[in-house]
Amino acid sequence: MSYTEDEIKRAAELKLWIEKRIADLESEITRLKETLTFIDSILRKGSFKSAVEIAPQAILKQEKPVTELIESVKEERALVRPKDGFILGRALIFNKSIEIVPANDVSLNVDTPPFKSFFINRILEGMRNKDFENVSKGILGENEVINYEIKDENGIIKKIVIKNYRDKDRLNEIINTVIWTFVRMLEKKGQ
Repeated sequence: MSYTEDEIKRAAELKLWIEKRIADLESEITRLKETLTFIDSILRKGSFKSAVEIAPQAILKQEKPVTELIESVKEERALVRPKDGFILGRALIFNKSIEIVPANDVSLNVDTPPFKSFFINRILEGMRNKDFENVSKGILGENEVINYEIKDENGIIKKIVIKNYRDKDRLNEIINTVIWTFVRMLEKKGQ
């Protein structure tokens, strides 16, 4: 399978972005460790106990180390229009959430059909309704119900965040449906 020059360029841009993001997070962790060492030093010099010694036991019993609390991207998928390979955006896939981000040159309004009527009301709300049925049956906890947030600027979609997709089938359904929806929205704009 060969890729277009635009796809290769986009892949290179995404790779650079990921590498920069990793470097930024590593740098932040280093700064946090240095700050913690500095604070412990001040506490020791002031004849106090270290922060670890005086912190309440509940705080010390964190379920995950700090480095694991920063959720990292598990997978990234390009959202591609099937007929011509045009990049619609990307899906950043985390363990419990998905972030769908339209490409910079793709401007989609939340009011353009079939975004609300199909993607939101039929697909995402359909999944939520099934989850709430499973909550009432005791199969799921309320904190496991799928939920979503549409982030926009003046009606233009900037990001769609979907939490608790839970399984690969739902993930694939969401991604395939959002591609279909974005394609139809662009057709309404004549693109």
